[in-house]
Amino acid sequence: ATNDFIRQGAISVSANFLQAVTPLLGDGGNVAFSNYLDTKANEPVFIIGSENAFAVTPNIRTSRPLPFAYNDFEPVISLCSAVFVMTANARLNIVDLESLRAYGKGKTLIVAVGGTSSIEYFMLKQLFEELGLKLEIVAYNGANLAVNALMKGEVDLAVSHQSQAKHGVETGIITPVVLFDEKGSDEGVYAGVRGVGEYGYTAYCKNRSFLMARKGTNAAVIQKVYEGYKKILAQEDIQQLYKNMMIEIEPLDAIEIRKHLTEVQTMVKSHL
Repeated sequence: ATNDFIRQGAISVSANFLQAVTPLLGDGGNVAFSNYLDTKANEPVFIIGSENAFAVTPNIRTSRPLPFAYNDFEPVISLCSAVFVMTANARLNIVDLESLRAYGKGKTLIVAVGGTSSIEYFMLKQLFEELGLKLEIVAYNGANLAVNALMKGEVDLAVSHQSQAKHGVETGIITPVVLFDEKGSDEGVYAGVRGVGEYGYTAYCKNRSFLMARKGTNAAVIQKVYEGYKKILAQEDIQQLYKNMMIEIEPLDAIEIRKHLTEVQTMVKSHL
C-alpha cells in the first residue's frame, strides 16, 4: 500500500501493518470507509476500523445517516487495544477516584477529551454519573491537544491514551487518576494506578483497532488472514514495539469484535 493509501485508513495485507495502525488509533476514518465500499469481496485490500466508526458515530448523528454500516464489512482480527487514562493537573492533588470525589464535591469539573464522537466522551459521562459528580466536557481536535490543554491549566482533567499523557506524568505537571480498564497497572509511570473496575464501577472500555474485509469475502480468506496476523503479532520485535507504544496485543476474532461493539453501543445509547 502507498503511504497516501495508508493515511486514508486502508492497508493491503502485509507485515508493515503497524505503519497504518499507529496514526489510526482513535481515528473514525469515515471518509475512508465510504470509499472502501467500492472494493469488491475477496480483493486483497483491507481497512482498519474502531468502535468510534461503528458504535459511536452512527448513534450520535442527528441528520443524514452514514453512507456505510457495520454489515458492509467482514471483521477479521483485532490488531491492538489501547487503555485510556484520566489525568489531572498536579496542582489539584487528585491522585485517585477518592480524591477526585472529594475535590469535585459541589463543583463542576472541566474535562478535556479528543472529540465528542469518541468513546472516552461517553465513558466520562457514565463515570461521573456513578461518582455523583458534575462535569463539563470540552472537546479538542485530538486527545494530544486535550492533554496539552491540561498541562497548560486550561482544564481540570483530561482523558487520553496512556502514551499521550506519559510525558506530562513523567515531568510531574499532571498526575494519573484512574485507568479506564477492569484492572490497574504495575508498570512504568502508571504503576499503582488503579482501574475503574477495581473501584466497582463499569464505565470503562478499551479503544480497539481491527482489520476488516469487504462483505462477502470468503470465510477461508478471512481465516487465512486471521492466522497470518496472529503470527505477525506473536513476533518478539512486534510485541516489544507494542509495549513501547503502550498498546496491547489482543487478536480478537469476529465474535469478540461484535461483542465489543455491542457493549460500546449500549454505553453510548444510555448517555445520549
